[in-house]
Amino acid sequence: MQAKALATFADVPRRTRSLLDEWEHTMTTPHLGSTAAGDRAETIEQAMRSFLAGDPLRFISEATSLSSWDLLGILSGRIADRGEKQRSAALRDRCSSTAKILVQEMERFEQLMSAGIDVLDVPKVLAALGVQLDVPIAVEMLRSMPIVKDIHGRVSNVPEGLPIDALSLLYATGFARGLTPDHELALGRMDPSSIAEIRNFLGPSFSYKKTARILGLIEATAKAIRAGDVAGISYSDYEEIAWAHSGEEGDTTANPTASWPVPAKDLRRRLGQGFWETALNSVGLQLPSANDRFGPTDFVKASRGFMESYGSFGSPKDVSSYDSWVIAETAAGRDRPSVIAIRRHFGAWESVIGAVMPPEVGEEEFAGLVELCRTQNSVEEQWARAGELVSDVLANMPWNSFLSIDYGDETDGPRRPYAQANPSADGVWCEIVSEEFLPADEWPIDTDYLVRNGWSAPDEEVPNWHKQGVPPLEAGHQLLEGLARGRRCHDPETVRWHSGDFPGGPGPDGGVILDFDPGGVVRNLRRAS
Repeated sequence: MQAKALATFADVPRRTRSLLDEWEHTMTTPHLGSTAAGDRAETIEQAMRSFLAGDPLRFISEATSLSSWDLLGILSGRIADRGEKQRSAALRDRCSSTAKILVQEMERFEQLMSAGIDVLDVPKVLAALGVQLDVPIAVEMLRSMPIVKDIHGRVSNVPEGLPIDALSLLYATGFARGLTPDHELALGRMDPSSIAEIRNFLGPSFSYKKTARILGLIEATAKAIRAGDVAGISYSDYEEIAWAHSGEEGDTTANPTASWPVPAKDLRRRLGQGFWETALNSVGLQLPSANDRFGPTDFVKASRGFMESYGSFGSPKDVSSYDSWVIAETAAGRDRPSVIAIRRHFGAWESVIGAVMPPEVGEEEFAGLVELCRTQNSVEEQWARAGELVSDVLANMPWNSFLSIDYGDETDGPRRPYAQANPSADGVWCEIVSEEFLPADEWPIDTDYLVRNGWSAPDEEVPNWHKQGVPPLEAGHQLLEGLARGRRCHDPETVRWHSGDFPGGPGPDGGVILDFDPGGVVRNLRRAS
């Protein structure tokens, strides 16, 4: 079947362009429609959906006619913990399935290459020939031949997790939670093979008391998981626990290469196939936060790794190049911080790529600028996280209900900015308080910003600035941006909201408010008392 398909490529050089043209004509953008005639708000909403679905930043830029820098700025104000998790999961799934297809098509792939077709055009030709291939992802994966070899090796020889890996992860999680070892439960419930696995791994010189404590803690963690407690442990926390325990006697007697708990990098590679979240999922746990996948060293390694191989992906000054590298690394089984996460960590993109600071800027001044950017990025992330939460609330509210958002506290006086929203079948109706109810001499307002971003001015029917038909995914961000920029509300820590129902509805539910921990980070939604 494959040989017959290849026989039609006797004149590949002459037919390549027509095949590519055919692909371009028939291939529809997976997550973005034409946005040339659409307004900016629709473009932003579509770009966000595309990013969450795992589309490459370069691909989104071409589809929206927005520069990668513009997209980074837009997405950074909308993507936080939930968005990072969603994109990461989408990338893993798409890269995994695409890698398998490319390996299956390797013979045809090599023949197309030998016929003179550029490597980045091969996925388009394969798609034109009927191969069900994720072309945007495949193109990014094929930009680096060394990574292609890693992908081939990973698909052909995926490392399998060992029983001791899962036991080690359960032990470290229980230790991090401060659980009490349950020795009787361990003896009565644990599989004898697991007990033998631990004993053989630790060696005979490891005291019976410590071995019993380890077995009891593993089973106590397993019991908590069975009861529905699926909160996992971060990669960096696991590393710290493994390092702290590595000096205990007896951990190398039976197996000189063994270490208890199992080193984090080995556990992530074998049990998670390169991904910490996958490792947690394999034992029934979930990642506490998207940021918990990475510690400070992971960001440094990502920066250095990108700088060592950016030539295959484009200019290091183009953020889409880093995003392409992350996709290729994901396909090779190496989890890396997203373009948004790494920019937030380092503060400025110049810090990410290790660029030489401008000669007119001194070292101390440059460090100060980077720290300022980090602070601004932190605030931006808080707004993004709040936007995710508000959007989630709006997406799950009944149509006869409303959400009211208030800004400020008692020190700001009785008259403060507010926004309100009402979900419906056509999207979310959004309002920002106008000058009629909060004059500019009492609280600043940027009407130019509101007009530029699609807000309709107050009129006789609607006395507030308003916007209708906003998708729930985008509504929370639109409302908070309207407050932050349109009404100059700069502190996300003072945002509070409550929900309710219009007359005739099921009645108020007590409302929900945004809760912050002492560090100013959004924690969760909790019921109002």
